[in-house]
Amino acid sequence: MIHKVSTLAALFLGATLSFNAAATKTHYCFGKVSNVHLTKNGSVSASFSGIGSTPLSVTNSVVCSLQGGSDGHTSEYCHAMYSALLLGLSTQNTVTMWFKNNESSCPTGDWTSLVSKGLYHFRIVKA
Repeated sequence: MIHKVSTLAALFLGATLSFNAAATKTHYCFGKVSNVHLTKNGSVSASFSGIGSTPLSVTNSVVCSLQGGSDGHTSEYCHAMYSALLLGLSTQNTVTMWFKNNESSCPTGDWTSLVSKGLYHFRIVKA
């Protein structure tokens, strides 16, 4: 009897973990930085002109907080992101951002939070 209960518990746990893993998708999006701004409360926001097959087309969207965030990003990460965004703006190199969420497309819109969309990694690629 105990063996049956532990087997059922293991099956239930496995099904639950499989469901949760399937619900979170990772994907990446490409864009060029068209503006960067900093609010007095330390929010770093930017706009991106989407390019390629998975375009990142957002305007005035929060990418991080200079104080760190509840999603786990540190103050140092945000300072580096701010510098990288300024570099991307001045060089017009392509920015790639990775997201982990339940969506299958890149974020779009105005005044959205890329942090709440699952932003977890970025890079700038030399043109």
